[in-house]
Parts: sequence; C-alpha cells; structure tokens
Amino acid sequence: MLTNPLIPEPGMSDPHALVVEDTVYLFTGHDVGTGVPDWVMPDWRIYRSDDLQHWEHVGTIDPKDCYMGAGNTNCWAGDIAERNGRFYWYFSNHTESTGVMVADRPEGPYVDALGEPLLDSFDPTIFVDDDGTPYIINGENHSAQGTYRIAKLKENMIELAEEPRPIALDPWGAFPRTDKNSLHKHRGIYYLSCSAYYATSENVYGPYRYRGKVGTGWGLSQRTGSYDAFAHGDFFLFRDNWYHVWTKYIDRSVDRMRNCFLAPLHYLEDGSMHTDTRNLPQEYADENTST
Repeated sequence: MLTNPLIPEPGMSDPHALVVEDTVYLFTGHDVGTGVPDWVMPDWRIYRSDDLQHWEHVGTIDPKDCYMGAGNTNCWAGDIAERNGRFYWYFSNHTESTGVMVADRPEGPYVDALGEPLLDSFDPTIFVDDDGTPYIINGENHSAQGTYRIAKLKENMIELAEEPRPIALDPWGAFPRTDKNSLHKHRGIYYLSCSAYYATSENVYGPYRYRGKVGTGWGLSQRTGSYDAFAHGDFFLFRDNWYHVWTKYIDRSVDRMRNCFLAPLHYLEDGSMHTDTRNLPQEYADENTST
C-alpha cells in the first residue's frame, strides 16, 4: 500500500521523479506560505525512497547557489535529468526564466551551470528519447505565449541544439492552459500531460491529439477560478510498474500550501492511461472548488 500524502508535513509540491538503479528521487517544490494567498517557495527539496512508502529528505537546492540569489522565494517548478553520470536540475525563477544547475550526485550539491537563464520561460520539462536525444519542453514564455514549445538540447545539457518550436495540440483548448507539463513515452507513443489532461502523438514534436483525463478527484483536475490545472505532476516507471505523482492544494481559498500524492498508472489496449485512485485516502478525495 502506498502512503499518501507522501510526507506528513505540508508543503511538498511540483514533484518530478528520477529513477536511479533501484531508488526513486523526487525533486519537489517547497511551500512555506501558510495563511498567505500566494506562492512562497524558498528552495527545492530532494526526497528518496526505495519502496514508494517511506520518503527521506536527502537534499535541498538553494537559490543562493544560482543566479536567482539568496533569499529568493520564487523557486517554482522544475525537472531533473541524468546524463553521463551527472545530474541536471532545470528550474523556474517564478515566471521570468528557466535556469539549469548541475551536480555529481542526485542529492547534490547543485551549482549553477550557466550563471544566467537558459530560456525566457518557466515550468520546464526534460525528456530523453529512446535514442538518447534530450529535449526541453516549456510552458508559457514571454515571446510566444499560449502554447508549449520544444527544443533539442546539446549533449552538454546546458545549451539548445535548435530554436524552440511550438507543439501542435488538437484541440488546443482541451488543455486548460500551458501550465507545468510532463512528457513520457510508452510503447512508442509520446504522452504530453498537463495536470490530469493528456494528449498523445507518434512524433515527439507532435501534433498531439487530446485524449482526456487520467482521473478526477484528489486534486487531479480541481478548478480554481479561471485555472484548471494545478496538479503539477509526473509519470515514471519503477520496477516494471508505472506511477503517477502529483500535487494537491490543501485549501487554495486560504493559501498555496500543497501535498503530493502517488498512485499506480494503468494503460489500456487503446493507449489511454488511467490513474488508479481506488486506494487513496478518502479524506483527501474532494476537489477544492474555491476561487
């Protein structure tokens, strides 16, 4: 039985998973603004588990170690990738930019790889295809709002190998907005997701066809005013089984404090995917519909 929420104290958010040998590392945001109607996020946290039940806090990534600077509380969502024995953390500086840090171990310490932004966007996702080609996918950006964009990364993981190009999604309006995405591949099909919403394609660049939601309840598709995609999350393969990890607000009418939840993920013959919420605790099941 999986333990949910993943850790007992509130504030674990924006999870992205990295599987190293027989261990799962979750790189997460860190909410501290209890009672504050805004996101207050002073750093990023790294948790480790070898059974998906017990999570140990094994590292902290501090904005003082990158161009964001000491005392910054805008440590928004990011993603992690491994390449040639090194670990690359791609992070959001609020809505302003995406940067990249690097370490020799998953736990860190992480240092700024560039000393400046990599992109003028935020909410980055990193995807490495079967042939080893790395891609960066980002959400909203200052030069082309209203769509996701994708670009190859160079082998060094800190430079673009091409200009970012828009991702075609049919119908585009099916996704609630270009909020934090996740991209993974299963049986030759690319799955682009945003919160509970997902689309599939046979080409990494698209076009992607909207397929629906992976599930409802437990914050998967909670609506808060004009927004409908706050369950930042990720999909990962561990010990031959797929899992979905995501964020749920505790009570967004009060503050922006969140928890993380984890559930098995199933694929049907038609390629659709479904998050198995049957064993999640019922006390967290209701959607928060406050604005």
